Amino acid sequence: MTATHDAVEVPATPAAQWVERLLWVFMASFAFDYRASQAREATSGAGIDQLLFLALSIFSTAGILYLGWRHLLVRPGAWLILGWGGFLAFMGMNAMMQGVAPGRSVRIILPLVLCLAGMMNAHIAGCVGVKPSRIVMPVLIAACTNVLWRIFHGFVFKGVTMDTARVEVQSSANNWLAAWIGCALLLRSRFHWMLPVAVGVLFFGIFITVTRSLLFPVMASACASSLCFVLGVRWGIYQPFDAVKRLWPGFAIGAFLVGAAIIAAAVEPHQIERWNERLFHHAEDRNTTADISFLTRVAEADAIFEILNREPAHYIHGKGIGASYYWHPSYMQEFHLVYPPDADLGDEVWFAGHSTWTYSLFSGGIIGLLAHIAFIGGTMVVSMVAARSNASDPGPDQWLAFLPFIAACCLLSETLTSNPFDERLASMIFGVMAGLSQAFLVRASWIHAGERSSRR
Repeated sequence: MTATHDAVEVPATPAAQWVERLLWVFMASFAFDYRASQAREATSGAGIDQLLFLALSIFSTAGILYLGWRHLLVRPGAWLILGWGGFLAFMGMNAMMQGVAPGRSVRIILPLVLCLAGMMNAHIAGCVGVKPSRIVMPVLIAACTNVLWRIFHGFVFKGVTMDTARVEVQSSANNWLAAWIGCALLLRSRFHWMLPVAVGVLFFGIFITVTRSLLFPVMASACASSLCFVLGVRWGIYQPFDAVKRLWPGFAIGAFLVGAAIIAAAVEPHQIERWNERLFHHAEDRNTTADISFLTRVAEADAIFEILNREPAHYIHGKGIGASYYWHPSYMQEFHLVYPPDADLGDEVWFAGHSTWTYSLFSGGIIGLLAHIAFIGGTMVVSMVAARSNASDPGPDQWLAFLPFIAACCLLSETLTSNPFDERLASMIFGVMAGLSQAFLVRASWIHAGERSSRR
């Protein structure tokens, strides 16, 4: 991801080198994060290792703020930071005033706070002159590390096997990796050695976890990257024929994946059978009216609306982040056709839900719902504005201007069936994406300053 010479050089401040180093510490802080055991989750506990991760993220963010706090007011990134920060202040006060247990509310709001930290860190890095490629590199390394670490941790420390591997070894960084791959494949002018590495890491994680929903970010990345390429052609960044040249690595990687699938079928035929069942037959759900994963999400949504309907005023401000809800009991008979009769299923749940939208409505009401829409939508809009404003003089990192938009599309593809903001690393990554566009807007200001100087 090393950039070649840029004709529009944004001067770096003396703090830029230290900000870049601290950004590496920030992204590395939760690169080895993992899903805690259910026993620990139930008691809201945190291990020493995860407290150390948190300390590193706080230390690095405090250092970056100390070096560049004056840049926080630079627009338009300042509006995203102010909006999300104000929303978090509201959510904290809302939970406290509604009597939510502090341990629960802090636990659930922490990823959202880390998202704000990532946004501020990337925003400051862009303002002090850190190149976009250098902002994204620690994110890429942390994402690849976490995918492999989750698998290793699950098999070694949790006793997971190839027959049982599912969400226990699934990394929250998968959807961003899909975004980066699509962006690098179609929008980057030069092939980079990290592309096949990232593809291998992503699809290895998908293959091991047998998770159908991970295919949604892959498709979203392909569609969003194609749209960005079309816009790039319209803005003069690319030529239509460039698509042919840029896709040949994709064909080569596709051939490699087909070969890897054939080898996997020979080495692990049972894993291929698991994928066949998950995609086409759903043998584990043969006694239910619908897919069991779908039913759990419907049961959760029905119960949330039932709770809110009891006191409709909560549709405005929600029940508070970390508040308890349940799975609707009308679905329990079908659940127990799949799960053991003595399994504890959704009697009292307080984690951040199976859907970004239903949980944001439950915890923050219409305010929470609109805040999430504005944050994700604002990130997409600013990304496109940044890409367009640099189109007249595209630099070697121009392809990364589209990355926040593509990352937001990949995140949106999962929000109906999961809540990416429930994961610390995923929230940090998206926060960095929300702040990344500021680096391109700073560069654009130098382009336009040069144009005004030439006219004079």
